Amino acid sequence: MRWRWDQGRLAYFQFRNICSIAKVLRSLDGIDLGTKDDFLRQPLEKNTGLPFAPAHYKVWRNYSRVFQCAMLATSFEQRLIATELCNNLAGNNPLSPDEYLNFVFSRFQYPYPAFEGYNPEAGQVFPFAAILKFLIARGERPVSLEDVFSYVIGNECTGLEEPSYYRGLQKTSRAPMGDEERQVREMLVFMGQASYVRWFDRNLYLDTSDYDAVLSATVPWIALNREKEPNKEFLRLASLKNCPEMQNLDIRLRDRAVSEFAVKEGRKAFASHQKIERSPLLRSHFFRLHPVFACDACGMRPAEKYPWLFDANILELHHILPLSATLNSNGTTTTLDDLKPLCPTCHRSIHIFYKNKLAAWSMADFSSRRMAHDVYELAKREIV
Repeated sequence: MRWRWDQGRLAYFQFRNICSIAKVLRSLDGIDLGTKDDFLRQPLEKNTGLPFAPAHYKVWRNYSRVFQCAMLATSFEQRLIATELCNNLAGNNPLSPDEYLNFVFSRFQYPYPAFEGYNPEAGQVFPFAAILKFLIARGERPVSLEDVFSYVIGNECTGLEEPSYYRGLQKTSRAPMGDEERQVREMLVFMGQASYVRWFDRNLYLDTSDYDAVLSATVPWIALNREKEPNKEFLRLASLKNCPEMQNLDIRLRDRAVSEFAVKEGRKAFASHQKIERSPLLRSHFFRLHPVFACDACGMRPAEKYPWLFDANILELHHILPLSATLNSNGTTTTLDDLKPLCPTCHRSIHIFYKNKLAAWSMADFSSRRMAHDVYELAKREIV
């Protein structure tokens, strides 16, 4: 079996963009998709800020797979049908990012009714559930794209096996076929939006030891007597009726040496895409590769300035292109070159410098990664 997703659409699968798309689709529920007019393009581009290229193709033709992989909408007799999940995300009390992702992780399956070759009699494969169980089996070791193909797909895992089964998986020669590599990689990037998973440096990390909580929140949803008509089965998958209570994981991140208050504050910051910056997993990985603890801006070495710290490291990780930047895909484009160690004072000051410069140029955000790097270097030069 080939694993499938929608490739080349990473920005459209960011949670905040999914919610924006959901609002448009709900407002257009029932429209005729068979007319010459493209009723989707203008409201989608206006309300999401995303391009829906190319302009000479109707949006539904090129992006229906995005909407269906995100479980937002399908079509029936050429009319748009928004799902219950879509209506929830567009409402006043939507699911949280974790609740939404847990729902997709437990419902997305092969054969998928939105893809060609749907067969309600075929055995079910839950790819996200399988990857999560493999991550748990690996413990603190990351999982690469190659690992997913060799161990999970190569051993024909379904996601229905007991977690212990994944500890005994043997390496196989299974390799990507055609565009399968990019499609599965983008599935891993999509998973990285969950608060308990990290996609970093081309690897997927499980950033919690609360394995039972992860498993209970992502139990595969096994539907008996699946609908023969793909559209009907798709709507059933994306239905919130007869659904176990959503679980927004109360996780404990690995090696987090902070107070309970700080943990809660960090979680609230997830909505503004700052939580990954505070992840001890990312921090420990960076400083293992850069063991010289000195502020990149002022040169301060904490252990020298504060002798009582000894080898303790109070430096913070700065994303040169802020995680909140439009260009960033929730950290999916982060590389080691995008990160700099800063003392807390320089870190706060440089973010203020960013804000002041953008305001002086009448800009809301950086227009390129290069621009962010140039402004960062300018801030360093202006430090007295």
